[in-house]
Amino acid sequence: MYKASFHPTARVKVGEVAEGKVISIGKDNIFLDLGSRAEGMIDSDEFLRQGESSVKAGDRVQVLVTAFRDGIFHCTSRLRQAGRSDSRTAKDSPSLAMLREAYAARIPIEGKVKAVNKGGFEVQVMGQKAFCPISQIEKKYCQNPEIHLEQTYSFLISQYEEDGRNIVIGRKELLQAEERERARLLWQGLDLKQVHEGTVTSVHDYGAFVDIGGVEGLLHVSEISHQKVQSAREALQPGQKLQVAIIKMDREAGKISLSLKTLLVDPWTAAGDKLALGAEFAGKVVHLKPFGAFIELFPGVTGLLHVSRLGADRRVNHPKEVLEVGAMVNVRILAVDTERKTLSLTMEEPEEDFSAELSRLKEKQDLDQKKGSGTMAALLDSVISEEKK
Repeated sequence: MYKASFHPTARVKVGEVAEGKVISIGKDNIFLDLGSRAEGMIDSDEFLRQGESSVKAGDRVQVLVTAFRDGIFHCTSRLRQAGRSDSRTAKDSPSLAMLREAYAARIPIEGKVKAVNKGGFEVQVMGQKAFCPISQIEKKYCQNPEIHLEQTYSFLISQYEEDGRNIVIGRKELLQAEERERARLLWQGLDLKQVHEGTVTSVHDYGAFVDIGGVEGLLHVSEISHQKVQSAREALQPGQKLQVAIIKMDREAGKISLSLKTLLVDPWTAAGDKLALGAEFAGKVVHLKPFGAFIELFPGVTGLLHVSRLGADRRVNHPKEVLEVGAMVNVRILAVDTERKTLSLTMEEPEEDFSAELSRLKEKQDLDQKKGSGTMAALLDSVISEEKK
């Protein structure tokens, strides 16, 4: 090892054909010693023959180095004959022969973005100039092209013409394929009641779509809050981060329903014993209907004030005759159903209860009668005693 340290290691470049020694064979990848400090990696599928690998540890294979990522040279054997063609074009320019083969076999190649041009980018691939349309550099619309300058990406060749003088490439298809693979793996681990951090991707009146790591789910407007939300646009905006729970899944259709309010404290639980019969509150009028008005006592806790309970001294045909949305009114609880989360309210003054006063008066009357009977008896005894004398 000491002696070997004085020998320069082989210099491996992206776009060149190299010879590698098989180090190990895994389920998905084969690792190669390319004679450099960094190892090479190639898909095991490229050497599968009738379900078995055609190479073993120690074998030497020729490969094309297509990229260098995460400290590893990514290789392919499908282009290992590139540059050996008998055609003059391939002989004069091995890199163009490799690109032509990559185009035919739809094998990703690595390129570096060198400049922003009208409608796209100039990209250098294997020493050759290629053009990437601006619509093909990202999955969606590219708003800031300058961020891609001097960046190295994997591309697919979509057009190879004029002996390599017109090469068009793109990475959108590769990004979409990666996204589909991430989504497939994510679906395998998804289940009901799971909580995920998501990013709002789009907002509509009926709800918002939230990306939970490669899979989008619908957060319906009714699942945003315990309070009434008329439109999701009022509460959410694209790019917003949320903690959401999965409440419904359809694996066949690839649909997920999400909830935000499931993770929030139920305001009915928080209100607790405050919602007692006869309790009085100052509430806010939030909706008016022909049959009554809905009054919000706490955020998320709303009760019905029937049209017949408005406390007016006349017949009211519609609550709007005496109330308006946003007004504060004093109400009293007539009935409460915590299971169904319903309240019946009134603005009428409570009827006075005279029962206690009547009981007190009756007790006083009984006591007076007893005292009166005792006085008469004493007077009669005195009269009788005098008569005897």
